[in-house]
Amino acid sequence: MERQHEGGCEELESFLRSLGNDIKDSDDADEETYDLYAQDLPSSDLGIIDPKTTELQLTVAGRELTIHQSPGILSSARAGGTTGAVTWRITPLFATWISSASNPLSTHLNLFNHNNLLSSLSSTTTSTTVIELGAGTSAIVGLLLAPRVGRYVLTDQAYVSKLVERNISENWSSAVQQQQQQQASLVGSGGSGGSSVQGGKGKKGGAGAKWSKKASSSATRDKVSVTEEGPGERLVFRALDWEQDTPTSSLAQPVAASFDLVVACDCIYNEALVDPFVTTCVDICKLRDSTTTTTTTKNGGRPTVVVVAQVLRNSDVFEAWIKRFVQDFRCWRVPDDMMIDGLKSEGGGGGTSGFVVHVGVLREGR
Repeated sequence: MERQHEGGCEELESFLRSLGNDIKDSDDADEETYDLYAQDLPSSDLGIIDPKTTELQLTVAGRELTIHQSPGILSSARAGGTTGAVTWRITPLFATWISSASNPLSTHLNLFNHNNLLSSLSSTTTSTTVIELGAGTSAIVGLLLAPRVGRYVLTDQAYVSKLVERNISENWSSAVQQQQQQQASLVGSGGSGGSSVQGGKGKKGGAGAKWSKKASSSATRDKVSVTEEGPGERLVFRALDWEQDTPTSSLAQPVAASFDLVVACDCIYNEALVDPFVTTCVDICKLRDSTTTTTTTKNGGRPTVVVVAQVLRNSDVFEAWIKRFVQDFRCWRVPDDMMIDGLKSEGGGGGTSGFVVHVGVLREGR
């Protein structure tokens, strides 16, 4: 893949240059692990917003969302894991960052339509395809990004399907309407949409993310237009088990046969899942090589980009992931000057967040 983006894909070249030095090999991975864990990381629990409630009222990037989750499944002895049953603290912050108009994926790669939401919702030319791995039940990232892309596929084990589909159906119309209102306000005030998309500072977790158990007003759910009634094929859930399933082009259809972007948020917590996770990322990126699609043509033939956000918990697990990841991917840490408050990985006088985001592009010949 190096030759492809070192040649004619100037957008990708510019994006990768803006990230600084890449993490090339195992030695660089050791250094990355040391740099991150040598900091005074915040002491906290595992990072669940609230492990006991079945319903969360969240404000994410100015959107009011009602998120259903299952503490019962979380505390069960279900084989194959239960962590996807609840919402994790990094998710609203990551969703705020990646959906903002100032995000480098928008400013450099133009992956998300921030110009006209109604046009995006009704257009078949909004062709960006995104797949999220280990999405869990909340669907928060998908709810914020799906109105701005051609297809967003949430994936996880099948046990989360009922709750994730409920969260999509109950939040889609209000999320879209609030985005329309926010965009209209920005246009009326002459704003660019950069910082405003992030919303106000929350009481916990930094910019753009607030949560409470109090019920929010339902007024914004009224008078829903036709384009807001449901996401259709724009936002879907598909079961995908990293240890048992191989991703195919059918996941991206009918919009395309491959993906522009792979997203993973707080999936790296168990060393046993590191290799299946990276292998799944590789398999998805290889779909771009094996297919010729409208999306590929419109994006200049550039390779799939992988974005991995995670909480800095266990250094051994992180080191296992970063060393395995750089075997198949060129890798960069997203610098703090591209992050929102609450997601910055280095102190800089203000204390580290305990979160970090990396970007990967598949190596040539993988």
